[in-house]
Amino acid sequence: MNNGSSFQRLAPLQLELRAAMASQGCPLCRLATKAERTFIDSLNYERVLDLKTRDALKASRGLCDQHSRVWQNVQGSALGVAIVYRISVLDLLRDTEPDKVQPTPVFRRRGRASTVASRLQAGAQCPACTIGEDAAARFGGQLLQDVRDAEVQALFVACGGLCLPHLRHVLTLKGAERVHELLMRTQRQAWAQLMGELEEFIRKNDYRFADESMQPEEGTSWTRAIDALVGLEDPSDRG
Repeated sequence: MNNGSSFQRLAPLQLELRAAMASQGCPLCRLATKAERTFIDSLNYERVLDLKTRDALKASRGLCDQHSRVWQNVQGSALGVAIVYRISVLDLLRDTEPDKVQPTPVFRRRGRASTVASRLQAGAQCPACTIGEDAAARFGGQLLQDVRDAEVQALFVACGGLCLPHLRHVLTLKGAERVHELLMRTQRQAWAQLMGELEEFIRKNDYRFADESMQPEEGTSWTRAIDALVGLEDPSDRG
């Protein structure tokens, strides 16, 4: 890709990645959360009746704790939640029937309690988590293709780069070896910028410099430092 490429010539995936980098914080957190929320919203409509989706939710014993609470707060979710979690509660009753939890030879030494605990384990990952991970991998792969573009590099630094979990993940993707030095150089620019803002925040909280005005980016640096290490808690609230 040539530097200075126009938005009109970009593919939809590239446009979406650049749009995510226009806001502060890890763009892959934003895009993964968007994909997860789209899936959860769809559960209120056709998805909750889709057999493949129902089977996935059955295997995972519903959504994980985080995504269950997201779904709970979606307007009009009550009936869909009831349909899905009725199946999960029914499975709990079936899986813990006394005649099904007798210790097998494998678990005989561990006893019945361990046997029950084993049967209560989910058999698959939360479908919303899977969709979020797939989205992060898809857009992470696109970032590896586009990181040579000067426009992308500028957007990347301005948004603060990737959070540490997503950076580690992107570095394991296909194609990372070819551009990892450029990616890390750009990421380090974002970290260096954050470091300067953190240092100014700390300095201006010293009473000796209390008369100096705090710049907006300095005032938010401490929360963005958390975001940089662990990811965005709720990207939908960050604009």
